[in-house]
Amino acid sequence: MALVYGLGTPKYVCVALLLTGFTFFMTAEYARLRFPRLNAFAIRVMGPIMRKNEVNRVSGTPFYVGSVLLSIAIFPKPIAILSILFLAVGDPMSSIFGITWGDKGMRFSNGKSLIGTAAGMGVCALITFFYLLLTGVPVLSSMLIALAGGLAGGGAEMIPLDIDDNFSIPLVSGLALWVAFLIFGV
Repeated sequence: MALVYGLGTPKYVCVALLLTGFTFFMTAEYARLRFPRLNAFAIRVMGPIMRKNEVNRVSGTPFYVGSVLLSIAIFPKPIAILSILFLAVGDPMSSIFGITWGDKGMRFSNGKSLIGTAAGMGVCALITFFYLLLTGVPVLSSMLIALAGGLAGGGAEMIPLDIDDNFSIPLVSGLALWVAFLIFGV
């Protein structure tokens, strides 16, 4: 959706599409969890990509779509695009690094690894830096905002609340980026 929005699709169209998707996924999740045979079918079909804790709980999909919807609805366009990219690229990279090398370093109380979190922060910082450079923001401002973006994007899942990280990453990082943009006059 970051690409679709970034290429000029109007905000109201993106919001309408995401609202439709959110409604669909919430309805599907409700039905899946209400009817055991439908849940068994969904697990057979989607099982390979489902987390174990999603079998009898709402999956991450509605949280993902909902947070993208809110990001586009609330934040200025560059911040919405960056916060969606943090979710779409930074979070999976954090997970890949955490799963692959997380046992080589310390773990936080929520089970996340320092290596995975650091990878997420690094990827989010790089995304921010290059995006800002491409949009004409001066190098020094891009570097400082990238630092804030990296810390927020990679660290958002460390918030000690029981909130799905598909929901918290774009919203927390979007808020942090908005403050950084205001401070640096971007």
